[in-house]
Order: sequence, then structure tokens, then C-alpha cells
Amino acid sequence: MSQPPNRQALELFAKAQAYHRSGQLGLAESHYLRLTKLDPRNGEAWHLLGVVAYQMGKVDKAISHYRRAVELRPRAAEMLNNLALALRAKGDLAGAAEQFARALQVRPEYAAAAYNLGLLQEQAGDPVAAERSYRQALAGDADALHVLTNLGNLLRAQGRLAEAERPLARAQALAGQDAAANGNLALLRIDQARHAQARELAERATQLQPDNPAWWEALGTALRLGQDADAAIAPLRRAEALAPTVAAIPLQLALALADSGDFAAAEAAYARAATLAPDWPRARWQQALAVPAVPASVAEADAALARFDTGVAALTADPGDSEAAFDCAQTVGVFAMHYLPGDHTARQRRYGDLIHAVAVRARPQWAQLDWTALAHGGRLRVGFVSAYLHEHVVERYFGGWLRGLDPARFERYVWYTGASADARTRALRDSVEHFAEPAGSFDDFAATLRAAQLDVLIHLDVGLDPRQQALAALRLAPVQCAAYGHPLGTGLATVDYYLSGAALEPADADSHYRERLVRLPGLGCAPRAPATPAAIAPTDLRAPGRPLLLCLQNLIKLPPAFDAVLADVLSASGGVLVLLDRSAGISRRFVARLSAALQARGLDPAGCLRIEAARPYADYLALVQQADLVLDSPGFSGGGTSLDALGIGTPVVTFDGRFARGRQTAAMLRQLDLAELIAADDAAYVALATALLADAPRREALRARLQARASALFDNADVVPALEQFLVTAARAAADSFAR
Repeated sequence: MSQPPNRQALELFAKAQAYHRSGQLGLAESHYLRLTKLDPRNGEAWHLLGVVAYQMGKVDKAISHYRRAVELRPRAAEMLNNLALALRAKGDLAGAAEQFARALQVRPEYAAAAYNLGLLQEQAGDPVAAERSYRQALAGDADALHVLTNLGNLLRAQGRLAEAERPLARAQALAGQDAAANGNLALLRIDQARHAQARELAERATQLQPDNPAWWEALGTALRLGQDADAAIAPLRRAEALAPTVAAIPLQLALALADSGDFAAAEAAYARAATLAPDWPRARWQQALAVPAVPASVAEADAALARFDTGVAALTADPGDSEAAFDCAQTVGVFAMHYLPGDHTARQRRYGDLIHAVAVRARPQWAQLDWTALAHGGRLRVGFVSAYLHEHVVERYFGGWLRGLDPARFERYVWYTGASADARTRALRDSVEHFAEPAGSFDDFAATLRAAQLDVLIHLDVGLDPRQQALAALRLAPVQCAAYGHPLGTGLATVDYYLSGAALEPADADSHYRERLVRLPGLGCAPRAPATPAAIAPTDLRAPGRPLLLCLQNLIKLPPAFDAVLADVLSASGGVLVLLDRSAGISRRFVARLSAALQARGLDPAGCLRIEAARPYADYLALVQQADLVLDSPGFSGGGTSLDALGIGTPVVTFDGRFARGRQTAAMLRQLDLAELIAADDAAYVALATALLADAPRREALRARLQARASALFDNADVVPALEQFLVTAARAAADSFAR
């Protein structure tokens, strides 16, 4: 039995602690040493001697003192924790983990030890053990800020976004003035595609900690993904200045610069990212597949497509590490390439082969099915996947499919992967049997699709959403289809059918798709009609005595060769052309390019060209209603914008494109028996537009005809029955093929 400490020992202990508290570590150390000589079995003295040594940077001595302390008091959890900290500082991570675990055996609710053990386990690449330790720490202290943050970030890194929500949101609620709490929640919001909230949180983090590049990068990323690439550039440049060796920052900057139209600066930023991380697949993929949003000339557009082809070939030869390449397949889109003029059929097929090879290599378990269509009995199960089932042209086109299928014959599953749920989304949710908004990882989502054992899976907008491209590259249902939410074939061998409209497709259209083309009646859908325009007020955009023309398309749809056509129309008609501003950078570069064509014809761009800011939908419709004529784009025609114009009676002049993506407006005009507004070539387009602008009675007659016939665009009772017949036929064919 140990003897009680004598009075001298008590005095020494008191003095040592006083010196320790006052920061006089040398005196504290000498007094603790004297105490251990006077009372060598005083475990607390050895422990505090270790604490002082650790604070003085004498890690080896601290370890020695701590070991003596735990020999004397093997069930002292704090001593075990401190020994583990010293071992960790020495680099003995295995030893540190052992001591943290011993501390938790003594005191399971010891939050600090559990947290420290979790840090080690995460560092060692064991996320399962780390998660277990973090949750144990929270069981001991539910509001431990650092534990909440680390657990949330661990879950986010694994793609478990719904689970990451609780700890990261709790951390931010507890510490609203903590930069990391705001910044980490901003990163989660970016992953969840909740970009407006991400921007607000990242802005707060930059204000609280302006020298942290991570928060500036988060702010720039949130702005870019929230469709404000122009505003994203400044915070990303700030982030790069603060952290010039972090490759992810110039990559994000390159994406923002490309989206704002500054492709030369984007290429330089891509090059910086590639230099900093030459083996990083994401940087390689983005650089290889990048094309300019506003090419300066036809030659530049052709060169961009040649570079894209070279990039696809290089990635096909070496896509990178399996998981990293698969992540690229889910996140790197080629949307801008589709707007460049040309035949992309073979090009899209080569890209589809790349995505398929990457997907199958990473997820071979999802390359084949273990069931066939109709094997479950009962109603035919049809699933729809889309990121745009809100107020968007995709919902406008295909919402009628989802609502219209006969629930007595079809069991409808809908997965909405977007982040802008609204009244349209809620109406769809209420109209189908199964509706989900998946918030987990890609693997969770793919597993859910497989578990539904669908007969038919329809991707509504593959080209708009890279994650759908990766999903569609796997075999998740016996019959897989793509619709024309983005009117271009997927290029994937795993997509069996492409659902289009008979009015959209030329006679040779089967050769334009790798998929088997299905021509549903008319437009292939019964799109929703436009809303009612706002009350018409005189517009200050109309110059006295001059016709008002609108081009409603995103400016990246307008190829360089179209500049001369627009300039010829303005020169011949004396009209004023209004374009819609979606990005200041894009608008600036497009206007500079078009201005050269105008000036070549002796026109002052300032007198005949206007860039109009975005406005509420009803006000936008009022502007369209006041226009004398809408000029449609070649190559990639209007979709929702043409529905708007024609639906409210404003004439549209268009081309008859070679591919469906350039024939949408022409198809609508044929549905309305107004093929006279379709031009065969550039010269006919200029002549037709000029003649209409000079003939007000003819334009008014066209308006009357449009208003009388508009219902033909929006009321097609044949579409859904034809879709139903296709679904049944395709499912039966798949079942029969499997049986053979």
C-alpha cells in the first residue's frame, strides 16, 4: 500500500503547477523532476513532467515520462491519450493508435481520444474505422465541432452526401462565425448542386478567413456551377494567387474562363494545372476535351474539333487510373462541342466508346444483367432519369410522357438528379408511383436503378448531364433508351433506342445514330404551351421606323458562318437585332465577332445591335410578342425558345438542318403548316427575312395563322399511345432475345 505524500512533496507539486500555469516551463520541469525523485511512484507527476517536456518540444523525453506515468496508472485515459499524441508527433503512428485505443477501452466516452484515433485511421486510409471512431467521439460529445467537421468531410469524400449533411450542417449551426464550418458546408452544397447556398456560405468563409485559398476556390466553383462564370473568375484568381501550387485551382479557373468565352486564357490555365499535376486524370480530361464556346472563325471551330478528336484518341489510349477516369466520365461534359458545326456522328461514337470502356473497367459488375425484361410479371416497369425536371425545356418536352403513361399498364419510376426542384417537379412527383431525388454517391444511385429491376430505362437528357452519360454506359436495365433533351445521339453501345419525333428526322436519319432510331409521331412529344405574356408596354429597343428582330438562342449556338447572314439581313432590312445576354464574357466576344461582319457592310454595330439582359419569363414573352421577326439559328435550332415565339404568334425564320438538332424549329413550322418560313440555304434565309420585314400585312397574316394553329404544337394525342406501344414492343423483344 502506497504511503500518502509528505508535505514537501505537496509543496513541490503546488509550485510546479504554479510555474506550469504561468508558462515558466523550465522551472516547472525542474520542480516536477524533484517531485518524481522524492515520490517516484507519483503517476501524476510523471504525467505532468511529460506534458511540460512535450510543450518544450522534447518529444522523446515526453514519451519516456508518459510511459512511466501509464506504468504507474495504466487505467488513466488522459495519460494514455497524451502518450499517443507524443508518439504521433514522433511519427510512430501504429504506437499512437494503440494508445488511443487503450484510452478508449478505459473510457469509451472519451471524445478526444476517439477523435484522435479517427484522424490516424483516416490518414492510414481506413475510412471505415475512422468513421466508427468519429461517431464514438460524437457519442461522448455530440457538439464537438472538429469531430462533426471531420466526419462530414469523410462522408462527403465517399460521395455519401445525404449522410454528410447532418454533421456539416450541425457544425455550421454551432459555429456560424467559423470560416471552416461555413466553408466545409459550402463544399457539400457544391457537391449537392445547391449552388446558391454554396455561394452564400463560401462568401461568408472568405470574409471570415480571407487568406484561405480553399474558400475562394469554393466561392468561384459555386459561382461557375451556378451559371455565373464571369463572376467566378475573380475569386478563382485570388485562390490561385494564395495557393499557386494547387493544381485544382487553375483547373477550376480554366473552366470558368472557358464558360465566359475566353478560351485563350482558359488554355493557359489548363496548361498550368497540367504542369502542376501531369498525372492527374481530371486535368488531362478537361484539357483534352475543351473547345471554345465562341470560336473566332470557321477555321478556329474546325481546329477545335480536330483537337477534340486528338484528345479523345489520347484518352482512349490512356484514360488514367480506373477510379479517377470513371470520376472524369461522370463530371467532364462535352456540351460545347455539340454546338460547333459539323457531322458529329462518328465523333460522338468514339467518345461513347471511351466512356463505355472507362465505365465497364471501373464497374464490371454492372456490365451485364442477371434478369430479363418482364420477368417480374405485372405492370411494365419504366424508369426515367433527368436532371431537368423543373421549369426547363426538358420537362416542357417530356413531362407529358411521365404523366401520360397509363398507370394500369405501366409502373413509373422517376429519378430527379437536379437541384432546382419547383412546382413542376412537385407536380411530377405527385403524378407517378415512384419519385426519388437521389442524394448519395454514383454507386448508390446505380445500385438503386438496378434494384428497381426496370423493364425499360429512359435517360431524358444525356448530353446535358455527364453523370447520365456514365450511367447510360452501364447496363442497368434490359432496354435502355435516350430521349432528345439534348438532341444528339449518345454514341453509346449500351443505349438501345433513341426516341425522337418523325417531324424532326430527315429520311436518312437512321445513319445519324448508333442507337436504333424510334420516330414517335410529330415532335415525339406534346410540349407544354408558353405562359401568358406580360402586359405589353412599348419597348425602348425599337428604333422609330425600323423593324425589331430577335435572336433568342444562347450565343454559343451561333456559328461564325452565321455572322454574315445576320449582317446581310440587317443591311437589307435596316432592322435592329436584339440578342439575349446570358454571360457578359460570351456576349462581349460574340458582339466583337459579329461587329466585324456588320462593319464590313458599312453598318455601325452600336446602331443596329442590342444586348438585352435577362428578364422574368412573362416579360421576356412580352418582348418576343413585340418583335417583328425571330431569327432562328442554323445547325442547332431553337427548342423551347421557338415554342415560345410560335406559341404566342411571333413568326420565326429558320433553316432545314441536316440533323435533328438543326431541324427542331422547322419541324414545329411543318406541324403548323407554315413551311414557307423554312429557308433552304443562307441566301434564301436572307431573302425570306428581308421580304417579311418589308411586308407588315404579310407578317400580321402569319401571326393570325400562328395563333389559330398553335394548338397543333401542344396537343398531339398520338404521342403517348405510340410511346406505350414502343415500350411494350421493346420489352417483349428484349425478353424474347434473352430466351433465345
